[in-house]
Amino acid sequence: MRIERVVLAGLVACVAAASGLAAQEQVALARAASAGCTPAPVPDPPTMKATDARLRMAPHSYTVGGTRYSSNVYNDNFLGPTLTMNPGERLKLSVTNAMAVTDSQPAAQIAWTNLHYHGLVVTPSPDSADNVTHVHIDRGAPPRPYHFPVPEGHPEGMFWYHPHPHGISTSQVGGGLSGALLVGNVLDYFPQYKGVRERVLLIRDMGFTISSSVLNVNGGTCALLPVRAGERQLWHIGNFGSNTFVNLKLDSMKWTLLAMDGNRLAEPQEVDSLWIPPGSRAEVIVTGPRAGKRVRLYSASFLPRTARGDTASTTLGYLVGLLGAPPRREGPRMAGADAQVLDSLRFLREARDPQKHTFTFDFVGNDAGINDSIYQPNHLPVAIPWGRVQEWTLVNTTRSLHTFHIHQVDFEVISVNGVEVKERMLRDNVPLGVHLAPDGKTVVGDTVVVRFVFDPIAAGPFVFHCHVLQHEDEGMMHNVCVYDPNDPDGVNKCNAMFSGGGHGGH
Repeated sequence: MRIERVVLAGLVACVAAASGLAAQEQVALARAASAGCTPAPVPDPPTMKATDARLRMAPHSYTVGGTRYSSNVYNDNFLGPTLTMNPGERLKLSVTNAMAVTDSQPAAQIAWTNLHYHGLVVTPSPDSADNVTHVHIDRGAPPRPYHFPVPEGHPEGMFWYHPHPHGISTSQVGGGLSGALLVGNVLDYFPQYKGVRERVLLIRDMGFTISSSVLNVNGGTCALLPVRAGERQLWHIGNFGSNTFVNLKLDSMKWTLLAMDGNRLAEPQEVDSLWIPPGSRAEVIVTGPRAGKRVRLYSASFLPRTARGDTASTTLGYLVGLLGAPPRREGPRMAGADAQVLDSLRFLREARDPQKHTFTFDFVGNDAGINDSIYQPNHLPVAIPWGRVQEWTLVNTTRSLHTFHIHQVDFEVISVNGVEVKERMLRDNVPLGVHLAPDGKTVVGDTVVVRFVFDPIAAGPFVFHCHVLQHEDEGMMHNVCVYDPNDPDGVNKCNAMFSGGGHGGH
């Protein structure tokens, strides 16, 4: 323990010196981080404008949790660059597949790839946009261009990008191929926090398979997160691993939640837990504890209490209070709830004649499927006109955790297990968890009802699936196509997109 404290004090002194902290602040920080796991500073991801970006996928070696890994990453960095842009701008980037065999990824898992812009409500055109059904970037192929508009009025907040090649997504994302995409500035809608320091925190699981999990924050398994006493910071937190569910908590502190899945809340909410399934994001205000106080950041269980096998939580790091200048005075608050958000939610909830579908999330033999069928690249089970409100009932028929994600649209959760839900926000990901049956012992899957409506920009082919990527790879995914309701040939055009090569085009 004495050796650990000496090493830790050196780490703390390094981060303190780099931050220009006074000597007494260094002492306070060292005392606060002197027990439990050994916290270490974690870097922020590099940043890059999404309007002129290049992503190169190639092997890289790095250390997480004391283990040396070699896998394919973006731009020679385990932390993929944070892409930034504003609504109304045109995203423009290229992807080069220079992947090679590594200790973690055999040849079959790197032969091809693509790119998905998770959460963006944009065109899924196979030409050069957010498409995963027809885009196939082979290893060694020329750089693949992506260029498409992000509309004016697009939600502002945290989105992300990652490969989406069916059958091999788990290994590519688990090895670190993911990064944040920040659109606009969510604080424009919460002016009381304008000007606070911002951090991008990527939670990964090193999930090359569903049975592997080494949770880390920006590559650190025990992250040191210093905040001056009383200071407010905006944390953009993304669960960008492949398979692991995170129930994020701070000991004896609450989060001030501003947005989920890139969708701002009608008003800030104080919450104890951030339930973040794979693929989801939370944007929160964190307030620094008193100087010298250490607050544990950890992930608790997603499961009902009596259903838990191992109830131990996973420590991800420590929030540490520093001495410093008094906190800044808050700016003006918005007057009441955000009318635009409330109008969107009201429109969906009050729709009188939604088009209804039911989808079951099943295990099919040794694989995973939807409606008892594993994914078929050339099959189109769902064609939907834009502008028609959809009500989908999502049934988890298993006793495992799943999460529902659909491309090109956000949705409102209407009910969970028959109980009405009023979250006052939209999502693009929702857990399909488990709960205890009335006998208090049997674990059964959840039933979740969601509503949404496609905008015309979503016209074209895309997918919905479980964002536990191993389940997606095994077949828990369906194709979708959105068409113009005024086009009498719209459904036929959708069917034609899946009648031939499916994944084969460039």
